[in-house]
Amino acid sequence: MLTRREALLGSVLTAAAVATVGAMPAVASAKDVAGLPREKVTMVPPPFVHAHDQVAKGGPKVVEFIMTIEEKPVVIDADGTQLNAMTYNGSIPGPLMVVHEGDYLELTLVNPDTSTLAHNIDFHAATGALGGGELTLVNPGEQVTLRFKATRSGTFVYHCAPGGAMIPWHVVSGMSGAVMVLPRDGLKDDKGRPVRYDRIYYVGENDFYIPRDEQGQFKKYESAGDNYEETMRVMRGLIPTHVVFNGKAGSLTGDNAM
Repeated sequence: MLTRREALLGSVLTAAAVATVGAMPAVASAKDVAGLPREKVTMVPPPFVHAHDQVAKGGPKVVEFIMTIEEKPVVIDADGTQLNAMTYNGSIPGPLMVVHEGDYLELTLVNPDTSTLAHNIDFHAATGALGGGELTLVNPGEQVTLRFKATRSGTFVYHCAPGGAMIPWHVVSGMSGAVMVLPRDGLKDDKGRPVRYDRIYYVGENDFYIPRDEQGQFKKYESAGDNYEETMRVMRGLIPTHVVFNGKAGSLTGDNAM
């Protein structure tokens, strides 16, 4: 008997969401997809999750998301330490996207002209073309739309992957998030019994690498690209200066407690 029905995303939910549904075609024509119903989703920042059904209603659909890249300074501790963050929709981690197995996830990724760098998105819930990363690289002032079929249930990371050393740098600067693909008939326990959550929270752990000046104080930079060389030097030491949840120290405690 379940005594606690609150779900924290992570390994527990990933392990729970392994039930599959009957075989469905892995590939559909554009005409077939065009005939599917569509649902527009308004995403919310973590630790919260956008409204969704735990059990799918009806057949597969196209679930539409719009996400805007935002480069901005973020204070990550009580001392005012600043991260020159690169984010999806302004949050660290990026918003959770929820679909059901067999649905099509359609994302419009916007890189505004206020950005200084090119960005993309690599979905570990998708296969081919670097999880979409090879198809979604957008320069400042551009946007792109990508659609893929969610063929396997579970919780999967997404992150920026512009290539080479830029990948870890963009990721530790805040550009990662998750997709949750629910079984169409909902979550089940190890005995096949339905499991429902009363509340769902989305928590991500982040390692940050903030360079210090000659006096040992954490440095600040004007824009996202200015800290690249010094941040990479700290990253090569493999010892983060900050290990936090949801982008900053204290994000889930005190007035921010869930």
